[in-house]
Amino acid sequence: MSSPRERRWRASFDRDRAEATPIVFARGRKMGIGGYIIIGAGLVLAVTSLSACGGASTDSDRALTAGAGSGGTGSPGMTAGGAQTGGSNASAGKVGQGGSKASGGAQATGGSATAGTNAGGNGGRSGGSSSAGAGTSGGGASPAGGADQGGASGKLCSDNACTCDGEACGLVCAGSVSNPCNFDCRGDAACDLVCPNGLCGGLCQNSSCDLECDGGCDLQCVASSTCDVNCLHGGCKANCQSDSDCTTSCVTGGCTTQCAGAGADCAINSCQGGCRMVCTDEASCQISECGGGCTMECDGPQCDIGRCELGCSISCGRGGSCRIGECSEGGCHIGPLGSGTESATLLISDCRGGNCNIQCDPGDTCTVGACEGGGCTITCASGATCNCSATGCTVIPF
Repeated sequence: MSSPRERRWRASFDRDRAEATPIVFARGRKMGIGGYIIIGAGLVLAVTSLSACGGASTDSDRALTAGAGSGGTGSPGMTAGGAQTGGSNASAGKVGQGGSKASGGAQATGGSATAGTNAGGNGGRSGGSSSAGAGTSGGGASPAGGADQGGASGKLCSDNACTCDGEACGLVCAGSVSNPCNFDCRGDAACDLVCPNGLCGGLCQNSSCDLECDGGCDLQCVASSTCDVNCLHGGCKANCQSDSDCTTSCVTGGCTTQCAGAGADCAINSCQGGCRMVCTDEASCQISECGGGCTMECDGPQCDIGRCELGCSISCGRGGSCRIGECSEGGCHIGPLGSGTESATLLISDCRGGNCNIQCDPGDTCTVGACEGGGCTITCASGATCNCSATGCTVIPF
């Protein structure tokens, strides 16, 4: 039997426990009351027993995968994502960051990646902050596929191992400036060649070759081949022979093309300045556009500089046809090359900048079509046919 005092105490205890408010967490779960401490008469202090901080009651609630964050009251526990190594777009998880006590949890950090063979992975990006209670934000991995040569299109090669015989090949030089590659394409091959550090050599024999070069490359194009050179920083050389065709793009200038043999056809496009072409044995040559100072020595059937800003010149072989289309700033010149009895045709169509000159040998036909800037001359030998524009041009007999 309990005493009256004990019965009053028990009744008070039961009443206070019935009136106590259960704790409600952000996830909406009611947690059990672990016990009470009675202080004085009727004052009750609730003591809770939680399975974990952060408003979660199970390990699955607490765990976050790498690349996403989840907030909540308290500091949520996080498990580290397992690292992955190997194939394309692999991503490895990192440990996420816990939330603050009163605010939403911070985001988890996105997974980093370890690149596998023939692929490069990028790590995930950080997720955004989450609001109190819960929230997730993505940090997935982003693909960054790379070919096996590390970004350029083609197979890596070095030294003299950059070869292709009778098939379609993409070759990328892995050499350095001090140890450049030598490309070798033959047997009706189709080659895409890249020389990222410049100074590569190459032979294209009875094949088709496209070469992109940082600068200073030297490509031999023989035996009915077709060669295109994109010279990014100038100084490239092309040697085109035996019924082959060569085209060089030289946007920064200083490129050289040697073109030899009947049926060989060579061109330099978009030369910033200082390009040179030497065309022999009835090869044809063209410089489409030159910023200035381009020169051509040509004894073929067609030798042409389409447009020159300043000071271009052609030395024209006997029996050839040589033309400068436009000389916008003036100072262009065409003269004879070699000796012989065959007649040549020499033409400066438009010397709007003035001070252009043609030297016209016996039997040649020479014309300055327009000379808006004045000061143009044709030095005209006996037996030559010299045609000057009506204004700004003078024929000087010799």
